Amino acid sequence: MRSFLKSFCYAFRGIGYQLTYERNFRIHCFAALTVCLAAALFYDFSSFEWCLLVLQICLVIGVESLNTAIEQTDNKITTKPSKHIRRAKDSAAAAVLIFAIGSLVLAYHLFWDVRVFREIIAFFSVWYYALLLAVYVAIILIFVFCRKTYKKGK
Repeated sequence: MRSFLKSFCYAFRGIGYQLTYERNFRIHCFAALTVCLAAALFYDFSSFEWCLLVLQICLVIGVESLNTAIEQTDNKITTKPSKHIRRAKDSAAAAVLIFAIGSLVLAYHLFWDVRVFREIIAFFSVWYYALLLAVYVAIILIFVFCRKTYKKGK
């Protein structure tokens, strides 16, 4: 039982590493958070639609994690240029891209509603909601692109 619980610690340590050092992982996490907030505030999704949304988010973030694992392993194997290592890294990155494109297709089908877009614009036309949105975007930009957290090699 103890080793089972330790496996969760390792998984959370991996998430912590990626949040600290992997910019693309942070981008995916904030995109997921933003999409979920928008869905909760402005859309009336069914349970099935929520399941699809959460599943797609988990798939993209999971594949991004696998991409990081492949990159880290390849970087440990050799620092010399290798066409095989490059192909492995490119293929892992392609997997993330494929899942991200799938997310865009799902997002189009779930979110494309001009009536809701008008509602969102009206909502953020109130100055304090617009300010809240600006602060949210600033926090995301700082957290995602902050140089302090984006130093590789640690």
